[in-house]
Amino acid sequence: MDYASIAEQILHAVGGPGNVKSVVHCMTRLRFVLRDNAKIDDEVVKSITGVVGVMRQAGQYQIIIGNDVAHVYTELNRLGSFADQPQAEPQEKTPEKKGIVARLMDVISGVMAPVIPPIMGAAMVRILITLLHMVGILSKDGAVYYLLNIIGDAAFYFFPVLVAVSAAKQFGANPYYAAGTALVLMHPDITTLLEGIQQTSFLTFLPTQYAYTIFPIIFAVWVQRYIEQFADRVSPKIAKNFLQPLLVVLICALLALFVLGPLGSIVGDVLTGVIYWIRNHLGFVAVGVLAGIYPFIVMAGVHHALTPIKLGVIASVGFENFICISELCANMAQGAAAAAVAVRSRNRKLKQAAAAAAVTGLFAGITEPALYGVTMKLKRPMLGACLGAAVGGLFGGFVSLKCFGIATPAVVSILQYVEDGRLESLLFAALTILVTAAATFVFTLLIGFEDIVEKPAVQNTDAPVTQTQIQTPQKHGAVNPITVYAPLQGREIALSEVQDATFSSEVLGKGAAIIPTNGEVRAPFDGTVTALFETGHAIGLKGDSGIEVLIHVGIDTVNLKGKFFHPTIQNGDIVHTGDLLLTFDRQEIIDAGYDVTTPVIVTNTQDYSKITVPEPASTCGENTILLMAY
Repeated sequence: MDYASIAEQILHAVGGPGNVKSVVHCMTRLRFVLRDNAKIDDEVVKSITGVVGVMRQAGQYQIIIGNDVAHVYTELNRLGSFADQPQAEPQEKTPEKKGIVARLMDVISGVMAPVIPPIMGAAMVRILITLLHMVGILSKDGAVYYLLNIIGDAAFYFFPVLVAVSAAKQFGANPYYAAGTALVLMHPDITTLLEGIQQTSFLTFLPTQYAYTIFPIIFAVWVQRYIEQFADRVSPKIAKNFLQPLLVVLICALLALFVLGPLGSIVGDVLTGVIYWIRNHLGFVAVGVLAGIYPFIVMAGVHHALTPIKLGVIASVGFENFICISELCANMAQGAAAAAVAVRSRNRKLKQAAAAAAVTGLFAGITEPALYGVTMKLKRPMLGACLGAAVGGLFGGFVSLKCFGIATPAVVSILQYVEDGRLESLLFAALTILVTAAATFVFTLLIGFEDIVEKPAVQNTDAPVTQTQIQTPQKHGAVNPITVYAPLQGREIALSEVQDATFSSEVLGKGAAIIPTNGEVRAPFDGTVTALFETGHAIGLKGDSGIEVLIHVGIDTVNLKGKFFHPTIQNGDIVHTGDLLLTFDRQEIIDAGYDVTTPVIVTNTQDYSKITVPEPASTCGENTILLMAY
């Protein structure tokens, strides 16, 4: 998959770098906060190869990618350095009015997504300890067990610190002040102090510990943003460097301990109480019901809001037997429904997409490709998945399946359902997965779906063959080679010599590089400008022959934010070989500390049987052939 091309197309489709306030990613989605959402055409974004679907949720424009989202995010940051920007607060031009609970769920979802990986890793360490103890390798009395237990528990115990940093980015507050406030709540002596205050005063409502919690610190960091503004405003310039930090730290800590912390604890207790009241009164039936409706919770984008509730229960009693089991069945059902579509569909592309989504959902627990690319798209398979998940949830609830971690529910993470001293729990977990998948598969086949008709390509045999048609790239090689001339004057080098792994490893495509001796970039063939980034450092071209080329002036020059670059063309312009595309201040870029080596990449390399580089010349110019595509 050409991640660079996908990133370029996405960035163009969302209005370019200038329309992006911030972008982060979770396990499967790019989450954009944009200046103007009206600039986006959802259908255009969906049509990009590699994009599974889109969502507008909580002021974010979410683009579902799947397992490769991190790679696409990396390429986005090469184009716009979005990782260096603070996360903007989602804000629509015409914001939807929401209740306080809905807004709270949106905030929790945004805060929780980035902190899942360390918690997941810690959970898997806990599971490893359990397995090693069960097979007799690890004794609970040994130092190794004690050390591993600390490693597995630390991220859970100090979870408020992780949440504080994430919340600060969400709210636009200083993450270091936020972490400091969380550390105050986690100080070893704070429990003793709060217990003493609780016993000797009327403040009996004060919590005595904040380990494993998230709501108190979220509330504290939200208020911190305003405290920072207040401290900055009231601190005189002569004393600002020490008075402002003093005010922020002191006020935030006191409010967190005596106002916002207790309020957050109450909110957390109420949410947990409501959810587990349902579990306690409906029994195993509640697991089936939640499993059946869980895909719609995911579609609403608030499934991460359930994570702190799961964490709190696992931290207090050691396991969770409601939300986690429902998630497992919902994930398995999406994968199984996609598998049924893959078996029954006669559309080659849909069959391939559904099969890939099935494997991803069942074995990795990443369900967005199945959910948005298959079941929701075809509608009826979604019903089959919901029914199958409900059946699996009823079974898992009936056999009292428990979860001891928060790794993504999937076949490969089945060990998190193994209970210490109860080996049959592994069998129950396997049967829950099997029952869910089998029921979903059968339901989906019985309910059926309207297959997408694959239209055969119609060729006009009477049309005259033009030179451009002769040179159109074929998967097994072009009839005539396509020529790419050198776009700059300078010294030609092999792509492997470029001091950037993204280019030298050919992950973006094959090509060559030029160390320029002047500051002019010219068109290497006849074609169209398909991408001219706001920073001016890179140009994408598509030749009349179909070849696609990226000319990237310098390494990491995106960080110059357009300084020293002077484009002479615009997106969509028709250009001819030798036309001036861009001028740049070569020496100024070098003086600023940047390497001006310019890679020239064929980004649709996969369309050709081979890309060759003629014998490199010591120097190259306008008439020098740089690349040949066959």
